Amino acid sequence: MEYLPGVYLYTPPEGEPAPSIFDVPRSGREYPPGFHSTAPFADVHFLVSHYVEELWALAPKSGSGLLYATFVNNFIDANRSEHDIDPEVLNEPWPDRIAPSEKTQSIGMGLIHSRARGHRLYPEGLTVAEVKRRIENYWRPYHDRLSGLLAERRAASGIAYHLSCHCMTSIGPAHAHDTGQRRKDFCLSDRHGTTSSREFIEMIAESLRKRGYSVTFNDPFVGAESVRLHSDPANGIHSVQIETIKEIFMDDYTFVKRPDFDRIQQDMGEVAAEIAAYARGQAS
Repeated sequence: MEYLPGVYLYTPPEGEPAPSIFDVPRSGREYPPGFHSTAPFADVHFLVSHYVEELWALAPKSGSGLLYATFVNNFIDANRSEHDIDPEVLNEPWPDRIAPSEKTQSIGMGLIHSRARGHRLYPEGLTVAEVKRRIENYWRPYHDRLSGLLAERRAASGIAYHLSCHCMTSIGPAHAHDTGQRRKDFCLSDRHGTTSSREFIEMIAESLRKRGYSVTFNDPFVGAESVRLHSDPANGIHSVQIETIKEIFMDDYTFVKRPDFDRIQQDMGEVAAEIAAYARGQAS
């Protein structure tokens, strides 16, 4: 394993590498030194995507690399653009370009989360220097490593396949278009066909469906920064975001794993093996 303290843990493939990389950007549970918020800890911690790195932990056994951001996403969110900065989080003007996303403007979930379940995380605001420190010491090293891993696979095989792994609430929350509705087991996202070939995303869907799981495409999520930033289908890098409903592997509110967590993990290991086999089959 390769560990950059407080930033990422990379588990290399066992045996011959496949041209496939899994990344888990929002499941870290390490609170960096100096992190402080006046919001209740339960609300701060609620937004962590628990156990996703465990859900896909078997992927390296079939030849894929697994990169996991170990820092908590409320400190800095690796699945947001470095320009997705909420002015509410700052106590002084930002000197460079900012581009707050719709989600940032509506619920405060930008690069640096400004709110957590209705609570302001930093009522007194953060300095520009502090936000830039988080970008340079956490966000950028993570994305640089992911970019490097995909470039290595692309150079070796002529192609690379990238799975960005997440989890989602089981029932659509108040701010979502599917409020109150039970979601499907998995949402596969390619930003409406711009980050991956249709064949690859359909292959993943079929692998899940034959194990009894339900699947949607680009609903309720279209794919965020990790797939946007690293995909380049025209040049052989295909990225798909995969969201797993929390209900099938843990309790949404207590974060307690379901008794059959190991079975779900085994299923994901089999899906990962099929992804690796597909990736090898597409290599030049």
